[in-house]
Amino acid sequence: MGYSKSQFLSLSFALLLSITANASAQHIPKVIYGEDDRYEVEDYPDRVFKDHSKSVAGMVKGYKLAEDPEDPKLLRFGKIQAQRSRALCKDEKYSDQYTLPICSGFLVDDDILITAAHCIADVTDCKRKKWVFDYVKGTEKLQKKNVYGCKEILLREEHESKYKVKDYAVIRLDRKVEDREPLKLRKLGFPKLGTDLVVIGHPSGLPMKISDGASVKWGMNEEERINVLGTLFKRRYYFKANLDTFSGNSGSPVFNMKTEKVEGLLIQGAEDYEWDEDNKCMRVSKKSNKAFEVEEMVFRITKIKGLKKLLKKESKK
Repeated sequence: MGYSKSQFLSLSFALLLSITANASAQHIPKVIYGEDDRYEVEDYPDRVFKDHSKSVAGMVKGYKLAEDPEDPKLLRFGKIQAQRSRALCKDEKYSDQYTLPICSGFLVDDDILITAAHCIADVTDCKRKKWVFDYVKGTEKLQKKNVYGCKEILLREEHESKYKVKDYAVIRLDRKVEDREPLKLRKLGFPKLGTDLVVIGHPSGLPMKISDGASVKWGMNEEERINVLGTLFKRRYYFKANLDTFSGNSGSPVFNMKTEKVEGLLIQGAEDYEWDEDNKCMRVSKKSNKAFEVEEMVFRITKIKGLKKLLKKESKK
């Protein structure tokens, strides 16, 4: 469902007012907005989103997994801490945790998963990857039953122009996923400014994190402010939010905290880290919660062309 004429005009007016008030805002590429609101799954206070995390998976390069010689039900993986794989400073949060996934995705049917298109180039690329559930803090080996392959790409669009942006892939896994519920999705409309959000995924390839403390914001960089009309048209496809997300969050489900439904998937964001010259290591970038400094982009779930029809067809099988 797109914007109505009256909604479009109202949003346009609000955006132009914001531009006038913030024309002098300077963009500094940073990624943690305000406080770091990332939680370990086990520590998150809301049971609902802890349950939703069971339906979120991390995408891993298949060659990085190997059967455990001591137990054929388990898979081993190379244990590389973030302080090495990301050159993080040792005193940075989560620097001692192992990094593994390179993208995130989420279940929308028994064997159907959504992620960002830029995570998967084509079906050949997709079949080289594995989807891992329950990669959480403390994981030393993976349960083989929680690792899935890609059977086919059902829907995929990756395109960005002056007036539109699309970045999604809907894939079928190699078998049905047991004991995990498909996530509920928004079916019509779009979230309002200020809507509280929650995101679940694998920031920088870390064990799964749940992050809140964010909301829908205008957020415009210099290029978007120059091309106001193009930005307004593009906003039909995505919204911006001050989510504490990183590269491995691409494809992560972004939830409406109140309705608990998926509003969209994370597709783009600001630079994750900045170099600490004194200590010769990387530090998580910091950013204020000012609306015009927000860079995290969420592709609206209602803009995945053919998804509703696909899921309806699957439900009849």
